[in-house]
Parts: sequence; C-alpha cells; structure tokens
Amino acid sequence: MSAALRRALGIPLVSLLALAGCGSSLPLPPTGPHLPSETTVVVPYPPPPARVEIISPSERPGDVWIDGEWQWRSRRWAWQQGRWEPVPPGAYFAPATTVRRADGSLVWFAGVWHLPGKK
Repeated sequence: MSAALRRALGIPLVSLLALAGCGSSLPLPPTGPHLPSETTVVVPYPPPPARVEIISPSERPGDVWIDGEWQWRSRRWAWQQGRWEPVPPGAYFAPATTVRRADGSLVWFAGVWHLPGKK
C-alpha cells in the first residue's frame, strides 16, 4: 500500500475514532409515549428543524436535560430552549412531536411529563 493511500485512509479513520469518543454522557429523562387522552393542537404545517443549543452544566445533581422544542403559539412556531429539570418520582417524559392523522390533518403534542397514576 502506498504512503499516499495510507494517509488517505488514515484521516477518515482517525476522524471516525475521534467522533466515536464524543459519546453523550448527558443525563436524559426516561421517555415514553403521549397518551391518547392528551390535548392535541391541529397545526397547518410542521415545525422547523430543531435548533442547535449549547448546554450549560447542570446546577443541581440528579437533574436531566430536556431538549429544546418548537411550540405552537397562536399562528406560529416559537422555540422553547432546552433546560435542566428534576425527574418527578416514577414519571417519564413524552417529547414534543407532530403526527399526521389518517384524515391528513397534522397534530402537535407538547413535551410533557407523565406522572404515575395520572391519565
């Protein structure tokens, strides 16, 4: 194998190994589905792509990171920044999502905590 070929193969390999070392150690909430009984909002179009956020260190041990999300406010999408939150005992977080229904309408579910025993 020529030196040029080894260099050409080595740069992507080193880059790949460097990226593999960038695994997330960010504490995330336990997640689960939205409930059928939740209030939905019919929206005319999907939200924009998520924004890139710089995550500051948590100020309280045990908090989890809740990603930022687009929220529907009246007639437009508004960005809600990510944040650190404590996990309510036994709860899971259902992240914000949009779903296309069979009738073609688009509905939005806000990100919410689901507490045990609450429906």
